[in-house]
Amino acid sequence: MHKGVHQFITWIRDNPEFPDVEMADAASSSALSSIEDRIHAPLPEDLGIVLQRHNGGALPSGTLLSAGDEGENSILRELIDLAARLGCSPHDPEVLLPFFRNDDGGVLAFDRTAGPVADTWPVVDYYADSGDLRLVHRTFDGWCRLSVAEWTAPDFDEAFTLTKYLESGQRHVRMEPDVSVAHATVAHALRRAGRPQEALNNYLQGARCLPSQPWSDWEALKLAVLLGDTKSALEAGGRISSRAPQSRWAERETTPELVAQVLGGIADKIVPKEAVLRLLDQLADQATSDEARAVISGLRRALNGGDPLPPPNPVRELAVAPLPDADAFFEALRQAYFEGRVRDDDLLLEPQYQALRKTHDFAQILRTPREF
Repeated sequence: MHKGVHQFITWIRDNPEFPDVEMADAASSSALSSIEDRIHAPLPEDLGIVLQRHNGGALPSGTLLSAGDEGENSILRELIDLAARLGCSPHDPEVLLPFFRNDDGGVLAFDRTAGPVADTWPVVDYYADSGDLRLVHRTFDGWCRLSVAEWTAPDFDEAFTLTKYLESGQRHVRMEPDVSVAHATVAHALRRAGRPQEALNNYLQGARCLPSQPWSDWEALKLAVLLGDTKSALEAGGRISSRAPQSRWAERETTPELVAQVLGGIADKIVPKEAVLRLLDQLADQATSDEARAVISGLRRALNGGDPLPPPNPVRELAVAPLPDADAFFEALRQAYFEGRVRDDDLLLEPQYQALRKTHDFAQILRTPREF
């Protein structure tokens, strides 16, 4: 029995009166076999150990699904429903194997596509409303360890705050440093806490994990350019410019021309310039319209000294109109960023903000703390 699984079972046994905990009987061998018969594969050993001691029931962060029939809150019922939402058969040998339903509506499941051996299946979460699917734990034992750490944290019963969110992400990173979403959580919290350099470092660390959150490099690139960090911009830009199908670009939450324009904001500081030119060539090859290719070509010509650097294309309507006084304009932008009306994309891609970027340090705007 792995350490985390032992901690999980022991905590449930020792905390029957803890709020939202519902004790359950042990699963029978026939109940476990009913799942294995349906999926035509053995259950992960650690899941079987847990169910043999606590066959489903409410826990502080959600509901552990039970082995047995196809009733409510059972693994088999959730398997059938999940397969229907994913448009596949519950008998499909690669369909996700659910075992837990989070309080926020997500379902934790084993990713059976990871290999033929059940004990190597990682844990993913799936949200029916959005269809989002991401790896959240490398192992079931990792989920058990993090669950106990969350339930025993001093702030578990306290209201949700930015500090609580950050500390939760940091616990996850300590326990599973090779899980991308853990680093992304910390990065997002640090970004809102007004600590952009630390956020950038965590986005990059998350992007180095396999598999990575596809948008981590996009977030890292934007921060790197605003901070003037050429090394980080090249690292993030190199990965996000790599050739990929359109479906992957959708997951990256950006486009080749947007990446090119953001790179343009730091290109004159990167030596040698050929490093940026190579990325622009990759991006131009992946652009999906003549207009997008023209944008990237204009940037390339400017870097080669043939034309002035073209202004970027805005991604949203203008949120803060320029003011005659530059300091007042900068303060208005900072306040709009604090309120969520201006984002990093706007600071980088709104043409009417570019003159102000030459006289004021936009990195100071990023250092504005913002609670949830």
